This record gives sequence, structure tokens and C-alpha cells, in this order.
Amino acid sequence: MSAKTPQRRDGTRLTRAAASRSAKAAVVARQSEQTDPVELPKVDFGPLNHYLGFYLRRLYDDYRKHFVRQAGDLDIQPREVGALFVIGLNPGLTPSQLSAALALDGAQTTAMLNLFDARGLLERRVSSIDARSRLVYLTAAGKTMLTLLRKLVGGFDRSFSGDALSDSELEQLIALLAKLHAGISD
Repeated sequence: MSAKTPQRRDGTRLTRAAASRSAKAAVVARQSEQTDPVELPKVDFGPLNHYLGFYLRRLYDDYRKHFVRQAGDLDIQPREVGALFVIGLNPGLTPSQLSAALALDGAQTTAMLNLFDARGLLERRVSSIDARSRLVYLTAAGKTMLTLLRKLVGGFDRSFSGDALSDSELEQLIALLAKLHAGISD
């Protein structure tokens, strides 16, 4: 799945690397990705093998890497997908409302909104109720991105889990994680 590289409002191309790190850092990152993996000896994880957090962190790292590969030229991270869906399904949210919905702090939300704005995916409008407040909406480019993401995420969980889980096991895992989340959420 690919999409045209996003452009700034002045017409120049903008990539995640350009928006978030220097060119030198990008070169170093590319070089480190191109090195051959080091073969590690079998590692004893001891009690970690019985800790939920150990598996959640490792699974999320694998999930994110798989997602980035599948997303290809869309140049988007899993956390950003959630934000785009929430903005698209709830136009006119304030950044504070978005932060609360996504369980992000204000700085994380502001950085993400700035990235989306720089890529032309959203616009901020002045609230008609409170002129100090801004409301976020997807632009036409943001709506197009959301359409592409709907296609990507539709089968993503199945492609990530592969043959490790059956369809019913995957549904059960999602239901258990949702139950755990609901039971511990504020």
C-alpha cells in the first residue's frame, strides 16, 4: 500500500524523518538498520517469562515493526492511526479532549497534532464558543489517509498474528485485553 509523499503547504516534501530528526540522525539510523543482526546466545529470562508486562512490551515492539512494514509509504505509526481515527470519527475535538480519549499527555498530543498539521492531514479551527480554544478536523488529505488506513488495519491483526493464533483465539485475546483494560482504567 503506498501513498504520495506528503507535502508542506509550500509544496516541498515532508517525511517523518524531516519532521522529527536531523538529516545526520537519519543517516545514522539507516546505517544501523542495514547492519547484520548479531546472533545472541540463548538468554535465560527467569521470572520475566511469567510477567504480563514483559510480553506486552515485546509484543508491542513486534507489532509496531510489523505495522511500519505493512504501512510502507504511508509513513505512519500505530499510535498515530488511533489519533487519526478518533479525529475523523469525532470532528471538532479540542486537543485536551483528544489527549484524554487517547490517554496521552498534552505534550505528546501537541507534537502529534503539529506533525499532522505539517503533513497537511488536519486543520485547527477557532471554537465559536471559546475563541481561545482550537478544534481539530481532518483535511481532505487527512480523510484520504484515513480511507487508506481503514484498508490497512482491516486485516492487520490477522496478518500480525499469522499462524500463532486461530481466528477464535485472536478474538478471545482481544476480548481479554479489552476486559483487562476496562477493569483497570481510571
